[in-house]
Amino acid sequence: MKFVIFALIPLILSIGLIPAFPFSDAAEDNQICIDKVWIENTKGKIACVTSSTADKLVERGWGTLLEISMEEPIEEELPLGIEKIETRSGTITIDHDYFTPESAKLLSDELFFQRAVQVYHLALPAVGGAGIFNGVAELGAGYNDVIYWSDFMTSDFGLLTPNASVLYFMSMYNLSDGPIVVENPCCVMGAFNNIYQQTIADVGTFGPFEGEAGAYLIIPPNYDEEIPENYAVVQSDTMQGYFIARSFVNDDDKSAARDLILETRIYPLSESENPPEQTFIDFSGKSAKLSHPTTEGYWEFLHNVYSNETIVREEDKNLIGLMHAIGIIPGEPFAPDDHSKEILDKAAIVADLMARNIAYDSPVKENFIYYPDKHWELGFMTDNPDFEDNRGATQIEPRLSFAYQAITTSESMVLNIEGSGSKYLMNYRDADGNFLEGSNSYRLTVPANVPAENFWSVIAYDAETRSMIVNDQRPRSGFSSVHAEQYTQNPDGSYDVYFGQEAPEGFENNLINTNEGDGWFVIFRFYSPSAEYFDKSWELPNIEKIE
Repeated sequence: MKFVIFALIPLILSIGLIPAFPFSDAAEDNQICIDKVWIENTKGKIACVTSSTADKLVERGWGTLLEISMEEPIEEELPLGIEKIETRSGTITIDHDYFTPESAKLLSDELFFQRAVQVYHLALPAVGGAGIFNGVAELGAGYNDVIYWSDFMTSDFGLLTPNASVLYFMSMYNLSDGPIVVENPCCVMGAFNNIYQQTIADVGTFGPFEGEAGAYLIIPPNYDEEIPENYAVVQSDTMQGYFIARSFVNDDDKSAARDLILETRIYPLSESENPPEQTFIDFSGKSAKLSHPTTEGYWEFLHNVYSNETIVREEDKNLIGLMHAIGIIPGEPFAPDDHSKEILDKAAIVADLMARNIAYDSPVKENFIYYPDKHWELGFMTDNPDFEDNRGATQIEPRLSFAYQAITTSESMVLNIEGSGSKYLMNYRDADGNFLEGSNSYRLTVPANVPAENFWSVIAYDAETRSMIVNDQRPRSGFSSVHAEQYTQNPDGSYDVYFGQEAPEGFENNLINTNEGDGWFVIFRFYSPSAEYFDKSWELPNIEKIE
């Protein structure tokens, strides 16, 4: 084997100081220099250092590379029946085919950690959906109440990637006491989701009433009683679920959109002869955190979510089994010991970071880049709102990417139907492929004639919170054709949207402020996309960094 010798700490080298080399007679002692090189100083002593450090020493004349022929290292001779295996987790010692107590504990802890990470990821859709209603419950909302916003959503709510150009309304329901009736107004778009953020019915153009008003009957699992007529029957596979929809704004005072929301009625089927007065709660002007904990408190929150769901579906059995393996048994007390809690806390941190990495930089995304040589990618990396492929297998990474950044799914957001539904393109990078940073300035030129028959919008989100950016320009973190008259338009009909701390003179209203030191990303929404979106004859350009 050929080796080269060296000695100096890179940090000391970087400031130009001559250190006391840790040189020795290592070569004579037959020590092994693995993945490094040997260097000899002027006194004839040698040391084993990295190649980069050796290059710096030689360049400064402080040492000479030394080639030494040495014997291969002699493997440690172990007693008969003892075996050692190096793993990523540490050294595993096997004693007569059994693990030593130390190695058994190391393997058990690693397995516990890995199972916890998988539970975190697989349960994220349910936890994410429940995060909304944990927040609204703290403000006094209960099952079947309609929570709505009479004004555009702002960053005061911490909701994952909301739109700021529609009026949202939603309701949480529980079918433990039987079916519920939902009288839905016309001209809105949304969906009923089970607790796992899987669509059980669309509302709007893709729904059974094709955008018109109608009454839905949501029935619980295993329901075997007579079902009355005159309802669109929706079979739920979980006891808990929620309804969330958008009312579109086409007037300055938003009154028509608000009036539609106030036509909603939700009540138990058992009270259909004399429905109770509907409770509406306007959240505009309020503040709440409508998202789930990501690290601290995650496991307690997850335990609570699943404890409130009494149905265990066939497809959930493995997940519930994994939860049992880490001490989370729905419906029973959750009280991990100190050692388990320490591992769970570490697993939550790693799992959250992994989910962020998948959401922003997963190789899976390469198949969902929408335009060649551009960085816009599909917000839904699936053809199925339940994130299942054509064989029924769960698309793990696409679902995790979505659940990390957003809430609720529906066919109207996934299926490709011209002139109906909505499409979402997301972007995290500038034209050079670098992540978007709040300290920089950028420009997005939106070409004229955006292929959206209803409206379009572009909104910036904080990469850590995944909610609308909070800054001095709050509550506006977006740019929408709904407010087109407020912005400066270019002579060719295009719009220049600026991101950063300032915009060129005359384009101040076209600025979306970002925060220095924070990463951010954008979602471009097309409501009722037209043919030019699907055939890509109209394209969004890359986001350009400007000086």
